[in-house]
Amino acid sequence: MIKKELKIHVVVSPDPTERKRMLAQLAVRMGFARIPSDAVKLMAPDIYSIDLQLAYFVLCPEYNFRGATLTNQRLYEMAARGIFVGVGVKSIPREYEFICCSYYPEDFR
Repeated sequence: MIKKELKIHVVVSPDPTERKRMLAQLAVRMGFARIPSDAVKLMAPDIYSIDLQLAYFVLCPEYNFRGATLTNQRLYEMAARGIFVGVGVKSIPREYEFICCSYYPEDFR
């Protein structure tokens, strides 16, 4: 298990299947599952299918920081309180880099 930073954990890849694989491996590293196939079962298809008021963790392989500013704020507040927030994106906008702990495909080889 790796040390959890109080930031949004972001896996970055242009390929959606690779993002899902990377996020599953990150969930295993963080101790949410024993094997990646179990971690995939914990993932939500999109951020809007997760009740952010009641969530104990967030695992979403498809996220867009440009979508909703309030959702970004809510995710950061959750991460700052110690709730694990892991999302997958194509790229991280420059203005959100300081609140993110980013992982790239070479980190999972």
